[in-house]
Amino acid sequence: MNSTLHSAPAQTPDAKRLDALADVLRRAERADLVARLESARRRRAQRVSRVLVVGEFKKGKSTLVNALLNGTVSPVDDDLATARPIEVYHDERHTASIVLRPDDPLAKPQVRQITLDDIAAYALEATPDGEQIEPNAIAVRIGVPRQLLKSGLVIVDTPGVGGMGTAHHAATVGALPAADAVFFVTDVSQELTVSEMEFLRTVQSLCPTVVCVETKTDFYPSWRKIVELDRAHLRRAGIEVDVLPVSSTLRMVATARKDNAINNESGFGDLVTVLRSQVSDSIQREADRQLADDIAAIVGDLRHQLDVEMRAIDDPHRSEELMAGLAAAKERMDLLRSQSSRWQQALTDGNSDLVADVEHDLRHRIRETQRLAEEAIDKFDPSKSVWDNFVLWLCAAVSADVVHNFQLLQHRSHALAANVAEQFSAAQGPEVSNLPLVEAIRADFQANTSNLKRVDRPSTASQAIAALRGTSGGMIMFGAFANFVLDTPLNDSTKGAAVMLASGVMLGSKTVIDDRKRQLAMRRSQAKAMVRKYTDETMFMVAKESRDALRRMQRDLRDHFLRLSDELTAATSAAHQSARQAVQSSDEGRKQRGAQVQNLLKQLTLATADV
Repeated sequence: MNSTLHSAPAQTPDAKRLDALADVLRRAERADLVARLESARRRRAQRVSRVLVVGEFKKGKSTLVNALLNGTVSPVDDDLATARPIEVYHDERHTASIVLRPDDPLAKPQVRQITLDDIAAYALEATPDGEQIEPNAIAVRIGVPRQLLKSGLVIVDTPGVGGMGTAHHAATVGALPAADAVFFVTDVSQELTVSEMEFLRTVQSLCPTVVCVETKTDFYPSWRKIVELDRAHLRRAGIEVDVLPVSSTLRMVATARKDNAINNESGFGDLVTVLRSQVSDSIQREADRQLADDIAAIVGDLRHQLDVEMRAIDDPHRSEELMAGLAAAKERMDLLRSQSSRWQQALTDGNSDLVADVEHDLRHRIRETQRLAEEAIDKFDPSKSVWDNFVLWLCAAVSADVVHNFQLLQHRSHALAANVAEQFSAAQGPEVSNLPLVEAIRADFQANTSNLKRVDRPSTASQAIAALRGTSGGMIMFGAFANFVLDTPLNDSTKGAAVMLASGVMLGSKTVIDDRKRQLAMRRSQAKAMVRKYTDETMFMVAKESRDALRRMQRDLRDHFLRLSDELTAATSAAHQSARQAVQSSDEGRKQRGAQVQNLLKQLTLATADV
């Protein structure tokens, strides 16, 4: 779903024709069609194309955005990473604002203006001893006067995904369906990793245009070899994406010196070409196609009304048959609006099934990961350093579960929208296209990993006390046993004392071993409890966000089809009224009206000849 945020209004190429069409609609006294035409023109003028810049931490994403836009737009810090998406769009002056998460999950996000000096404070992560200024901020928006963005491009600098195995990874995947293109940023310090390759495969399944941008070619002399190896890896994996090596440093030098040769060497010329040819132009073509579809529907409604009226004028004796057909059409349109209509039922039932299936899929995946985690914990000591690697694996596994769950949500929502459109069209409605789909996951669902800490081992002193307790207890028990059975105190002789000491040491050692096993079992139990708490929290947060996203999708689809129903009802009512007036008019009145209708049809044909 494409946003219409902050794009500069653009005059459509066929503006004169559209103005002529609007004049015809006004002469036909169809104010509703005039409003639909103006709404379609606004959507066409305000359409934007979103380009997501994604990648791991410290791979040069923000520097790439700055170099692409010839200025310091996205804040860059040597120590702090980008913590929130930064959306850069065209504006005639420099502006900045933040997007706040609404209290109502179905409401639209709120926007608040901030100063340019505060951009870094809102966009970068908090320092270790500090707090973020606005925890409810979910994005930062920056307006800049850049020619590259004037066509409606919006460049989104996303937070680093940290090894492709963090919740930021899942959040980025949740935003992919809203993107028209994705620039995956890595550097040429090494070949693409397995996790990067898998991420690229996921991106390709959710976004039409993907480019792998490899940065820092000015820093690594062997960058050409790395680029060729990466291209070979992608070919073998069946991932068809362009690989563009670039140097942000050279681009900035070229901009400062206005040197075309250095700019060509930087590789940014190819990147800008991709933006203009594969992104902007294709989005513009899609916008033109959608505008043409809207115009065809508007013209079809008016032409149907005029054709019906001409039939009533030409043959008033068949008025009863004509009026009966129009009445039946009106009943069908009224049925489209009712809650008992097939498309309404398909939407309600389909959304309920989708919510249940998505939650079941998430629960199944998380439980399987939890089972594997608990099996792994039974094989090591959670107090040792291997726990840190285990936590990384757990976060990556849970993140992968969330990503796959989001993919299911996106694909199934497409199928649901298509099914509802099919049911709507089956009721003699128009063929439906350009459907609203599920929005990107908005909330920061990252579960708290701070509790996934190593379990403390018992101190050496406590283990020594346990050993002494076992030793002394063993000696006392063995001595008491000897006195009772043999009626001879063992500690009366040196040999007997040695026997008592040996038995005490033996029993003490067993006590220590048993205590260590008990402590290990307790540590494993604590570790499993932490894992369950982490997975439960993640599952709760992701399920809540998925339900909210599907509720927004259901509302958008419902409103979309109800709006179509209103348009169809208005068109049918207008045709019914025109036909009735034609039938009730005198012969002279029908003759005059026939000439007017013929003139309107001629003007309509002329106005839409090249639209």
